[in-house]
Amino acid sequence: MKRYWFFLFYFFFCCQFLFGKNIDCEKIISFLHQKKSKIQNLNLHDPDYIPLHYLLAQDIVKELNQFRNDVIPFFTGCSEITFSELINKYDELRISAQQKFDSLAWLSKKVHIIFYEKALYEYQLNNEEEANYLLDRSLQYHYTFPDAILLKLNKLLNAYKFEACLSLLNILYYEAELNRSQEMLAIEFTDKFYDKLYKTGDSLVKNEHAAEALKLFEILEVFCQNLPTAYCNDDYYHGVLRSKTGIYESYLAIAKVAEKRKNPKIAEHFYQYAREYLQANPYLSAHESSASGIEVSEVNEEKINDPRLLPREIKEKYDKLVLQALAFCIKEDFSSSYQLFKEAKKLEECGCFDKDFRVDLMMRELLKVMR
Repeated sequence: MKRYWFFLFYFFFCCQFLFGKNIDCEKIISFLHQKKSKIQNLNLHDPDYIPLHYLLAQDIVKELNQFRNDVIPFFTGCSEITFSELINKYDELRISAQQKFDSLAWLSKKVHIIFYEKALYEYQLNNEEEANYLLDRSLQYHYTFPDAILLKLNKLLNAYKFEACLSLLNILYYEAELNRSQEMLAIEFTDKFYDKLYKTGDSLVKNEHAAEALKLFEILEVFCQNLPTAYCNDDYYHGVLRSKTGIYESYLAIAKVAEKRKNPKIAEHFYQYAREYLQANPYLSAHESSASGIEVSEVNEEKINDPRLLPREIKEKYDKLVLQALAFCIKEDFSSSYQLFKEAKKLEECGCFDKDFRVDLMMRELLKVMR
């Protein structure tokens, strides 16, 4: 019997406690007003706010559910609001909150599309800065979104940002899921990218900017090794530099820059192209020799080792020997050519000037021919 009265008293106490806790009409009305205001302020249009407001709507729905469980069952009415009015206001808020929550839940999955479509609109209005911001936001929410990647690629290419293009191309080909239309656009852009990279490198070489050209050739190397294109083959460097004016010197300049920057693969490519170009255009060496007024002569070994001989004079003799040797090679007098290259090789022992790569290269090649 005592246990029965104990539980009855406890139940009565709890009911009184809950009723007393939630009977405060001012707090109830304030709660309803606050939720109504928050629901009205939920933004379903600005993609910058949608992810945050989706979370806010989620919290509002939870708070309304808690209000339904903790307050409504124990509310009997008061002068400010009747029980029936409370139920009506609650239902109105619950429906409105749920509708906006459902909309925001769907929109939060489409934020990247909203940003992308807004970017397109701003580009049409020539608002480049705003459009670029919106496009970047689209990719922040969905970095493999193909439409946004393709648009960004074209913007980067227009700005000659080849390295950034290459990074995005890798994402497009290896991470993004493309439909048929997007695949065709990707192929179209890839060819356009290669063509512009190709022509820009060619232009830099012709304007004697070998160091800048090398950066593009390194990008071209990665591009051709990792991405599909009909243009790339074993000759993709060579094809960049087909024009006749200053090409031989350009090959050498790029090769030397590549060596200094510790890229032996590209250096070897361009040294090989220099040799092939010289072989295909023998008049270059002959013209250089005759223009310099050089005659075939022997170098006195004692004079080479004479400490009174200045480095500049040694270099001059070295250069003449190399040109003479090349001239003999063109005339197919391989024995004389080899002897002159050998004498030039002795001059390199002073270590007082930059060596000409052709000396070692041609000596190796001539030995093969003379065997």
